[in-house]
Amino acid sequence: MKKFRSILSALLAVSLVFGTLLASVSAASSENVDKHWAAGTLKKWLDAGLIQGYPDGTVKPDAPVTRGEFAALLNRAFGLKDEAASVSFNDLPTTNWAYHEIAVAVKAGYLQGTGGGKVSPAQAAARQEASVMVANVLHLDTKTNTDVSQFKDAAQIADWSKGAIAALASKQIVKGDEQGNFRPKASITRAEAVVVLDAALELQNNSATKTFDKAGVYGSADKTETIDGNVVISAAGVTLQNMVITGNLTIAKEVAEGDVTLKNVTVKGTTTVNGGGPNSIHLEDSVLLRIIVDKATGRVRLVAIGATTVQDVIIQSPVKIEESHVTDSGFKNIELSKALPKDSNVELVGHFESVGVMAANIQLNIPSGTVDNLDVASGAAGNTINVSKEAQVLKLILDAVAKLIGEGKVDQATVNDAAKGSSFETKPGQVDGSAKDSITTPGTAVVIGGGGGSTGGNNSGSDTGGNNGGNTGGDNGGNNGGSTPPQCTVDCDDATLHSLSVTGSVYMELVQRDFGVAKVGIGFESNMQDYSVDLAQNFTESDVNFTVTAAAYAKLSYSLVYDDGNEIKDIAVGDQGTFNIHLREKHDATVMVTVTNANDNQSWNYYVKFVYQRDLQEAFRIFKLPVSPTETYQFFETSALEEGDHVVVTVPAADTTKGLKISVNFDCGKYGSGYNLADYSKNNFFKPVNTIGKLHVVVTRAGQEIMNGEYQYDLTPVPLITDGTGINASLWTQEQMKQDGAENASYRIEIDLDKNANPALQNVKYMDVMYEDKVYTNMEKRVWTYEDFKTSQNKYGFTGPTRVGNNSYLLTSYGYNEVHDKFAYIFLFDEHKKLIGCYVQELHFDADHVGEGVTIVPPVVK
Repeated sequence: MKKFRSILSALLAVSLVFGTLLASVSAASSENVDKHWAAGTLKKWLDAGLIQGYPDGTVKPDAPVTRGEFAALLNRAFGLKDEAASVSFNDLPTTNWAYHEIAVAVKAGYLQGTGGGKVSPAQAAARQEASVMVANVLHLDTKTNTDVSQFKDAAQIADWSKGAIAALASKQIVKGDEQGNFRPKASITRAEAVVVLDAALELQNNSATKTFDKAGVYGSADKTETIDGNVVISAAGVTLQNMVITGNLTIAKEVAEGDVTLKNVTVKGTTTVNGGGPNSIHLEDSVLLRIIVDKATGRVRLVAIGATTVQDVIIQSPVKIEESHVTDSGFKNIELSKALPKDSNVELVGHFESVGVMAANIQLNIPSGTVDNLDVASGAAGNTINVSKEAQVLKLILDAVAKLIGEGKVDQATVNDAAKGSSFETKPGQVDGSAKDSITTPGTAVVIGGGGGSTGGNNSGSDTGGNNGGNTGGDNGGNNGGSTPPQCTVDCDDATLHSLSVTGSVYMELVQRDFGVAKVGIGFESNMQDYSVDLAQNFTESDVNFTVTAAAYAKLSYSLVYDDGNEIKDIAVGDQGTFNIHLREKHDATVMVTVTNANDNQSWNYYVKFVYQRDLQEAFRIFKLPVSPTETYQFFETSALEEGDHVVVTVPAADTTKGLKISVNFDCGKYGSGYNLADYSKNNFFKPVNTIGKLHVVVTRAGQEIMNGEYQYDLTPVPLITDGTGINASLWTQEQMKQDGAENASYRIEIDLDKNANPALQNVKYMDVMYEDKVYTNMEKRVWTYEDFKTSQNKYGFTGPTRVGNNSYLLTSYGYNEVHDKFAYIFLFDEHKKLIGCYVQELHFDADHVGEGVTIVPPVVK
């Protein structure tokens, strides 16, 4: 009883303040709840003095609890005290008693609003809402299992709460009523709240915690260890390997600015990052469901490497999130929480499925990579979003005013009412939404007349307009002069395709793709912009006919890009709405059909990618990735299969360290997948005796075998070119970058190739360049193999090397506050794209050859 009292003693204080669940003043006897279904728990709390009754001696166990009250109870019960710097709900003034409780709940990440910028503190808490709050406080896995079919009224449970309810039910924290119903929309009662909190606290109290408080490597090198409970890392320099953590993982503030590494670690609960520095948290081949970044001071960096998957990241403090040579989905969903302090800086590098911005007055930098969906929520005003030249946002939804800067591409922007007045430094490809006409883009004219035109001129005006406003609108408005624009119907705004069909020498089926990748449907739909057509291995070179229709007066054009980089651009489609393209055997090609509306102010692009089906040898490669001077990953990877395909790889006994045949397997993700053959849990079992060898591979799709055979690998090193005459990699000076309009760049590298200066370069037709940070002083130049340069295994748009012309090859990098010296690997190819060799040049940065404010990080000893 003493233990129980100490755990819940804080709850008594809240009862005295709010007089609700643990109501006030005089005692109630436990006898008057004898017949209640929660009698046992209520008696325990009454007898312990942890709840009291009303002056009339009753407990009123069936009275409802509000959202604000429930938040207060959770905060006290779990000892949560830290508040978000500010919360911006329009129904929660700072004078409201629940303001501080809601601020704590937002900081802890367990409570969100009810929509429309509200949090509804005085509204009765529904049972499904309370379940989400409790599951979030306990950091339970709410993603893996969403099955609530044990409840008869499962159909009434909202999708957003199913994972939480399933998780709590599996822990026996919530149960159904006598009829087997959950009653998700019913208000939670005082008795129900007591029972739920009692069970939740008991679960937390019984969870064991293991602490790693000294630097070192923990975990077996050749088998997976399971830690049943929670884990705390409270020292810098800790590496966990080959572990499954069933509870939560905390990287504590004691890590300070140090590093933590997870290798082949699965965390089934929530990972909370309270410590770490600007080069600190490394996730290698690991699976984490939910990460909360909440560091009190300074910035932390999270980097995903290899077959790492992180479902959700909730950002509450400044952070850099980066993907490096990821072969699984990496970081999927990012949320910039309301708890993120004003003026915070968040940087995202990689591919992200969704990024939700709830915070206000912060800066989001996207220096490179792709964001599929970027949502700026209502109330998240005053944000600056920097999309650099090497970055792309496929779909942007603005529900708050935002400023978008940078040269990066936003394919589609939806600007809703609350985002009126947003600005774009680079014009989006397509803009819609109720406030689409309010945005500012390059070249947007300013209306200075009283409701008239935007071309300028004076009140007397002329057909073309004068200095102040012209006949299309003077100082006092008006629309009575100049050229009269044609009267238009709704069709003049329409920039969509109405139909698209493809025919050729063989049957061709349009497959709808989610942003060009995941398969989501069959056939053409006007609101779907990405398609693929699968071509059989034996497809022969031939023409393909397109037939397209759009709104009256809309303009149609098309472009064609082949997988070798050759392209045909902006060809007008004739009045008949048809055109032909030519496809070659075993070559991918992408057709972009562009529709521009009659008003000439909006365009939509539709993409059809023709993909030949890879055979087993073409579908895979072994990609070597050094991760330190002594460690190298060897990924057997593919991006040529479909999501859900199952791959089984058998390594022959001759190629294993212990002389035993080993089979491994993996499932393909949305963007492809792979398996680290140099897996430390297998003690680096893949040690090929020869540079050329075989692996046996079986691939099944929906239970049907689609591939079965030998994959022949070639790990022969690429020959080095030792005579660098005519090959030069150089760094631009800060002044050169400014003069060329790249004053915001972190650095720029220029590659020059002078074939006349070196006879050995006469046959060079293509070039490719890769870079590697020189992080350690003893870091060796990377040894590349022919496997590294297979491109057939990737069907998502990599076109391989670039044709060598008269122009230099430029790499401009934006958004990096720190740079390392680099190895520049310059690969040269002949006219058949056969690799001739590799020339390596070291690049050394100094203060004159980086952008303003960029720090040069020297290599360290390891």
